[in-house]
Amino acid sequence: MAELMGGMRWTLRIAGILGILLIAYGIWPVVGFYRIASAVEARDAAALGKRVDFRALRKSLVKQIVSTYLELTGKEKKFGLLGKTIAIGLGTSYADPIVARLINEETLIDLLSKGRTGDGGGGRMSPELAPFSKSALKSGWTTWLHSEYRGEDYFVYLPPDKPADKQFRVKLSLSQWQWKLAGIDLPKPLRVQLAQELAEQREREKD
Repeated sequence: MAELMGGMRWTLRIAGILGILLIAYGIWPVVGFYRIASAVEARDAAALGKRVDFRALRKSLVKQIVSTYLELTGKEKKFGLLGKTIAIGLGTSYADPIVARLINEETLIDLLSKGRTGDGGGGRMSPELAPFSKSALKSGWTTWLHSEYRGEDYFVYLPPDKPADKQFRVKLSLSQWQWKLAGIDLPKPLRVQLAQELAEQREREKD
C-alpha cells in the first residue's frame, strides 16, 4: 500500500512539473511579445533591434509588396503561378529601397506605433490602426485571445478589435532562445499603397 501511495505521489509530481512546463511554454512568447511592445512604446531602437530578425522581416515584406505589385499591374496573370514565384524573387531588388526604409530601427518604430512608413513614403494609415499603438494594446486579455501558435511560430492579430482586412498579423519566431519579430503581414490598404509606390518607382526608372 505504501509503495502504491509513493508511486501515485511521484506520478502527481511528474504531472505537476509537466503542467508547469506547458504553462511556461504558453506564456514564453507572450513575454517576448510584450518586451517588443515595451521597446516600441519607449521608442528604444536599440532594445527593439535586439528583438527583431531583420533578415526574416525583410523577406516577409518584400514578398508582400512585390506580390501586390504584380496583382495591381496585371502581371500576375501574365506570369502564372510558377512565373509569379520567380518574378517575386527577381523583383526583390526593386522593392529593397522601400523595405529598407520600413525596417531600419527608427522607422520600424513609426510603422508599429503610428502606422507610418517613413518620411516621404507612400504608405500611411490611421494611428489607431497601428499594431503597437496604445489603443491596440489597451487590453492584454483581448490581445491574447487574438493570438495563436502555428508550429514554432507565434502570431498576434493587431489591432484585435479591428476587421481582418485592417489588421496586421505580427509573427514571432524563436531564435537563439529568444522570441523575435520575424514577420509582419500588412493589411491590404497599406500593401496597396506600398505596391503603388513601387509601380511609380518603376515608371520613373523607365523614363
